[in-house]
This record gives sequence, C-alpha cells and structure tokens, in this order.
Amino acid sequence: MKKNQSWSALIIGIFVTMIIIVIAIYLLEKILPFSRDIKGVENGNISYYRANTALDEALLSMSGDDPSIETSSGALINGSGFTYQITANGLTLPQPGQGNSEYDPNWAVLAPGKPIQLVLPTNIEWNATNYTFLRFRVPDLDGNNAWDQTLTGWIAMPIINWNLTASGDTLQASGSQINADQINNLATKILFHPGSLNRFGKTLSGSSTTFYGFYNNINYCKGTQKCTIKFSLINPLVLTSGEKAPYLEYQAHFNVPVPLQTAVIEAQGYAGGFRKNITRFIQQMTTNEALDFTVFQ
Repeated sequence: MKKNQSWSALIIGIFVTMIIIVIAIYLLEKILPFSRDIKGVENGNISYYRANTALDEALLSMSGDDPSIETSSGALINGSGFTYQITANGLTLPQPGQGNSEYDPNWAVLAPGKPIQLVLPTNIEWNATNYTFLRFRVPDLDGNNAWDQTLTGWIAMPIINWNLTASGDTLQASGSQINADQINNLATKILFHPGSLNRFGKTLSGSSTTFYGFYNNINYCKGTQKCTIKFSLINPLVLTSGEKAPYLEYQAHFNVPVPLQTAVIEAQGYAGGFRKNITRFIQQMTTNEALDFTVFQ
C-alpha cells in the first residue's frame, strides 16, 4: 500500500513539475520579446544621444570666425560609438543636392531682400574661366525642364548688383552689373577676370578700378582672409509672361575650395546594432542688406 502511494506521489510530482515547466516556457516566450524590445529601445536612445554628442563635438571643433579653415572630414573616435563629418568648403556652391531652390536642389537662391555673400580666399585664379565663374537663371517654374521663361526689359537692364569688400574698403559695381540678357542666356558664364566685360567699380573714396585689380591689390583681397563678394537684386524679376519670378537660381564654381554659405555636419551614433543619423546645417556667415541699392552715374 505504501509502495503504491509512493509511486502515486512521484507521478503527481512529475506531472506538477511538467505543468510548471510548460507554464514557465509559455511565460518566457511572452516576456522575452518585450525584453528584447526594451533593449532595442535602450540601444536606440543611446545611439541618438551619441549622435547628438558627435554633433556637439563637431560644433566645438569649428572655427568661430573663419569658415575658410574648417576641416571637411571627421573620424570615428575609438570607444565613443560616434563619428561626424563637416563639409564647410567646396569648389561648387551649393554642393550637389544641397541647394535651397524648390525647383532644383543643385542650385541655390538669390531672392529679393535675401542677397548672397561669399568669403573669397586669396588664391582664386579668376583667369581660370573653365573653373571660376557664376551662373544665374530663372527657375523652371512650369516644370517642363526647358528653362524657357525669361526676364523682360531691355537687354542691358541691370538685375544683379555686386560689391567686393576687403578690410577697410568696398568696391561697388559701376555700370558692370549683371543684366537680364546674361541671366536669360543659360550658356553665359559670369566672369570677373580682365577682359570679361571689364567689371568696373568704385571704391568708397570714389576712385575707379576693376574687380580684378581690387582683388589682386595687396592692400585689399590679397592681403586679407576677410574679403567677401556680395550679390543682390536691384530690379523686379518680371517675366515676359507678365508674371514675377519668386527668385533667381545660382551656382558658383571656383578653382580652389571656397567656404560654403552653410556648413553641413553629418553626425552618426552607434549602439548595439542601432545607428542614428543627424544632419545639421550651420550658417557660416550673415549678409547685410543695408547696401542693397545702386546709384547710377
């Protein structure tokens, strides 16, 4: 009798143990996915904060007053789990795909009340016409990829004024503004070397000189890293259809790297197979609209 009871207790114990094991396995199958998700959320948050750390590191490494010395690369810091890259200089402005035109991301905007201003290094070769030039155009407003909408007005109607500023003096365009015909002709390269329409200007003191002469003067652009060129609209952008264009598009090409108007920081953070990317656009310079007028003589 006692022997039968012992066997019965053993069988019941085994049965109860099996039930507990089955319940435990079932609960583990339900709990483990949640624990994995929690770990994934944790790693996702870590990668996000590491990407922001990379962004802060990039900002700290940037120069506060001279964008022309910015690096254009970053590196993975060992053990940090993050990396960053700064693109602050380029041969083409804007960089491919980073323009702010709504009609073509490879072009940037020159709009009424929103001039463009570029910092010029001292070693630009303005004679390198295949490399150093600007282009302006009316955007493809109708989306037909023909760029067949043109500005109205007489051929020589000035549309864009330019001025070149060095430490202590400024050269204002004098009869050498960029006109409607140059903008309408998509093949036109806006040049500033000697003989390219002789870009004449006047200094603040009233003396006359050319853009090329001012830039190459050791007392001005050749003697400072702070030389800037500025373009601004001085007439309405009226089309032959009678409508007004919202802005012009432009590209600038140089033979040496020039500081971009907006630096691009690309930061990445890593954690447990997760990666977070953050892209930040940092304006490197501001423009002054106080001189957006022209006195014709």
